[in-house]
Amino acid sequence: MEAIKHYKCLTDLKKIISELGDIKSRQIIQGNHPTLYKDKSEGKYRTVLGIRICDYRFSPDEKWVLPDNQMGLSFSATWENLKFVHGMFSKGKKPVDVFWVLSEADIPPGLKFVEDETNQGHYFLTVTEQMLVEQLVAKLKLVSYRLSVIKGGGRAI
Repeated sequence: MEAIKHYKCLTDLKKIISELGDIKSRQIIQGNHPTLYKDKSEGKYRTVLGIRICDYRFSPDEKWVLPDNQMGLSFSATWENLKFVHGMFSKGKKPVDVFWVLSEADIPPGLKFVEDETNQGHYFLTVTEQMLVEQLVAKLKLVSYRLSVIKGGGRAI
């Protein structure tokens, strides 16, 4: 049986994470789903089946999600980007959990991590092939099952 490791400080954890490889993380207000949003019928953050209209490129009838290598669910790949995003969250004074996954994880077909061309350390979980919105929802749920979580991780940032 493999021994359980206990880390005494963030420096220990950062070292182990760097040895694991490239990770992608995202901060979520506690209690919310890690890859889908609550229904919102109006405004910039309107959703279709839990997917924000501003995150992906939709067909005019909003039944299909179209490929775009600079649109998708946002993830941070660097400590600096994670701290920047946390700054935006902290304005709302709500506690956040940090969800993370190894970049090499088994991401469902039709999805891919792509670096943001305008923001180093920021990645999109993009759609690489046209799919029905329902298919994207199912794939994002699969991704959420693969995410690990640091409860209350915002305190460490």
